[in-house]
Amino acid sequence: MQFRLPLRALILSITACAATLPSLAFAQNDTIKIVVGYPAGGILDALARAVADAYRKAGNGQAYVENKPGASTMMAAMEVARARPDGHTVLLSHSMPFTSYPFTYAKLNYSPDDLVPVANLANVPIVISTGSQRPYKTIQEYLAAVKTDPTLGTVGLAGLGGPTHFGLMEMAKNQNIKLEAASYSGGPQLVNDEMGGHVPLGMDAAGAQMELYRAGKIRFLGLGGTQPVSFLPGVKTLHEQGIKGLENVKIWYGAYVPKGTPPEVAAKLEKAFIAVVKDPEMKKNFEKLGLELTGESAASMQSLLDHEKKVWEPIVKESGFKAN
Repeated sequence: MQFRLPLRALILSITACAATLPSLAFAQNDTIKIVVGYPAGGILDALARAVADAYRKAGNGQAYVENKPGASTMMAAMEVARARPDGHTVLLSHSMPFTSYPFTYAKLNYSPDDLVPVANLANVPIVISTGSQRPYKTIQEYLAAVKTDPTLGTVGLAGLGGPTHFGLMEMAKNQNIKLEAASYSGGPQLVNDEMGGHVPLGMDAAGAQMELYRAGKIRFLGLGGTQPVSFLPGVKTLHEQGIKGLENVKIWYGAYVPKGTPPEVAAKLEKAFIAVVKDPEMKKNFEKLGLELTGESAASMQSLLDHEKKVWEPIVKESGFKAN
């Protein structure tokens, strides 16, 4: 599909330098391995490679990326959780292995307690979108349309069992209407169906939709969470629009190391990673991919994890949803 090309080209341009890193040629004590639970070529992989490249250029040591996809990122989490706690193996992941997977999976192949935060690196803005041919131009108009015609209550999601899924349930409960999640294998398929008129509404990361939004082929009705996004001026959160349920719907990427890593080693990684993602040029480049670089401390990251776990645990348990 053509709309993938601009995003892919941007990812390739941002990661071009990092791709030249020699994978295993460095001395072990000078090298960190950044493990990502997705194949090469995606947005988290692009972030990991850019971080590795900048980490090396800043003189912190050598770094390379290992892609270990599988089991909804749990294979990557397991590898890092079982690694030696010496600061040489780092996980880059969204928060779900720590905040929702413990309640949606009957059995995990890792323990969330065996991994500790290093730094919050990036936010992934979540947008509520629809095809531009649809008559409703605001979230309020969409919800009113569903009340008149319940067949419009299908909402496309790129996978179930995460914040978008449970946030949708909360919004439906608050609005006293039926909204049914339709699972897609990925964002491009979802947006394609929105443009084709096959699904009335979708909720997913902004990145894969930016070019279509700018071209007027899809319409953004709002954002998840409570904070506006600098590169989406004029797009308000549903919270700002008075619609409850999506206040805690946010996807973000953080770095983790095995439990038992010496505090001074974790602190060094924290300082280095925060400095990397605070770079203005890197921030600007990733905004083009729909990613908002943050650079927040391990302490604030732990507070966010604790908050999200507290929020989602009762909601997930009430839903009865199980991932396996």
